[in-house]
Amino acid sequence: MNGSGQKGEGKRKVNEITIFPVPFTLGEIKENISISTNTSSKPSKEQIINQAIQFHLKANIPEASKYYQYCINQGCNDHRVFSNYGIILFDLGKLQEAELSYRKAIEIKPDYAEAYYNLGNVLNNVAKLKEAELSYRKAIEIKPDYAEAYYNLGNVLNNVAKLKEAELSYRKAIKIKPDYAEAHLNLGSILIDLGKLKEAELLYRKAIKIKPNYAEAHLNLGTILRDNGKLKEAVLLYRKAIEIKPDYAEAHYNLFCHYEQINNLKKLKESLNEFNKIDSIKNELLLFNARLSFRNKEHKNAKKLIDSIATQWIEKSNHNQKRIFWSYKAFIEDKIGNYDIAYSCFEKSQKNPSYDRLSKDSYLGYINSYKKSIINKKTIINKFNDGIEDSNIAFLIGFPRSGTTLLDTILRSHKDIEVIEEKPLMSTIENLIKEKFNTKVENIFNISKDKIIILRQQYFELLTKYKTKNVNLFIDKFPLNTVCIPLINLIFPNAKIIFTHRQPYDTVLSCFQQSFKPNIAMANLVSLKSSSIIYDQIMSAWDIYKNNLPFDFITSKYEHLIEDFDGHTLKVLEFLGVGWDENVKNYRKTALDRGKINTPSSSQVVQPLYKSSIEKWKNYEKYFEDCHQYLEKWVSYFDY
Repeated sequence: MNGSGQKGEGKRKVNEITIFPVPFTLGEIKENISISTNTSSKPSKEQIINQAIQFHLKANIPEASKYYQYCINQGCNDHRVFSNYGIILFDLGKLQEAELSYRKAIEIKPDYAEAYYNLGNVLNNVAKLKEAELSYRKAIEIKPDYAEAYYNLGNVLNNVAKLKEAELSYRKAIKIKPDYAEAHLNLGSILIDLGKLKEAELLYRKAIKIKPNYAEAHLNLGTILRDNGKLKEAVLLYRKAIEIKPDYAEAHYNLFCHYEQINNLKKLKESLNEFNKIDSIKNELLLFNARLSFRNKEHKNAKKLIDSIATQWIEKSNHNQKRIFWSYKAFIEDKIGNYDIAYSCFEKSQKNPSYDRLSKDSYLGYINSYKKSIINKKTIINKFNDGIEDSNIAFLIGFPRSGTTLLDTILRSHKDIEVIEEKPLMSTIENLIKEKFNTKVENIFNISKDKIIILRQQYFELLTKYKTKNVNLFIDKFPLNTVCIPLINLIFPNAKIIFTHRQPYDTVLSCFQQSFKPNIAMANLVSLKSSSIIYDQIMSAWDIYKNNLPFDFITSKYEHLIEDFDGHTLKVLEFLGVGWDENVKNYRKTALDRGKINTPSSSQVVQPLYKSSIEKWKNYEKYFEDCHQYLEKWVSYFDY
């Protein structure tokens, strides 16, 4: 249930997984193409139909269209005519007429699977998704081995968020047609949404094996490998997609975005120059040149470039590209001082259809479950004879955008510390409690000592998978693990807690300004008011825990860290039981050397410490009118 602070890259994704609809089939266009031997000077109906089909097969659309229209005008009731003419109408963008033509073909031949299939395609294109679904299902009912119908049914089901059903439909298409590369690609995309990342990767690889020059599969495989930290392989795959399809805008986009996100501005500039002659990606070039200018603090030039992007490109972009565009523009306008324009752009950057699929209220219920657990609290066991030293683990928590990534980067620069960044360690333990122990969150303090030992062992087994340094002190950094402190304290009573916080209004503004990876926690951060509400709830939980649980903690105030780096950092290190290490001052180098950082702070932790983000909320004060009731109490609570 934990919410990650990561931006919505990857699949979701700058690195959005692409769904490609199967091309329209010509249905029965190849039926009866032999010319009649009728020697009459007047051609027979069959000869005219066959001539129309011949023209159609040879891509002579004007002549084919003329012959089909002639047949229809003569009162011809042949299903092939209406079905094939519907294909032409669709290709001409005359979707309403195409729909009528397919319906006429079905009226003439009710068991015509191809007509139902093509009708489904038209309905899908005009967003009549329920009708499209029914049409594809009818095609499958008539023709059970219709792989293409299963494939496009999967596309429709995916579009209406019926992911499990979409998965089954794609799997059926592949079972019928094992070499169906497109079905492998789209099934992989669905599995990413369902959290089955390893199988998704295998499906992308299989799509490439079936179709080696499948640019889209190379792109998607690159995206998933990037998300898994295999950055060099990802770049090679993006470039392979471009090699196969030189004008492939999405592949260029992902390559540019990748370099920007890993803070390799030199490579970004080189790649922008490398491809600057490709006219088909001129808007992508403008977008990332604008971002490069912004990163180089050339704000006026950045504005000039981003304002040159074609409105039509913005309108036709997928939701992920729109999100990036509006986010980039918002930060540019913010730096120039156009705060009202910036606010409007930030609002647009939050319009992610993926959020519509999520219930943000369920996260509030999750928080309340942990609060209730305190009511049922029993004496916490503080000693386990299982060989696990939980005093060697610490948890870096707080609220998104409260300074956790900066402190993470500073601490991981210490030679004796390893930070595990935003991995699903505690959420895996939560799932184990729910599924294996059949225990609700509010009842976690009823778990027996033997079961707690199992949870401790499971956690450390998971931790081992992410360890890269031979050190004794590990820090599990996940801001919203704040919510599950009761569970942390139950299974690791000797663990240390580092709680970060920042001026509440600045924290909420910063959350609103980011576009996070969609999940039920981040769905609460799409507006100032909803961000304020969830902030209030989590800080309330923190106060309850602090007053009712015996955990060892230190608070890290972001503003103090900025004002007194050495003193504040030393205070945290001493709390953790380690001495000073000069390497902590080289945190910017640590950030650059890491490459991929799993939070929206990736471009900020490579910069020198700056105070411009302090009290920044005052530039947007008028937009906080509905938020004071949730935030003001915490301003005084944290002594601001």
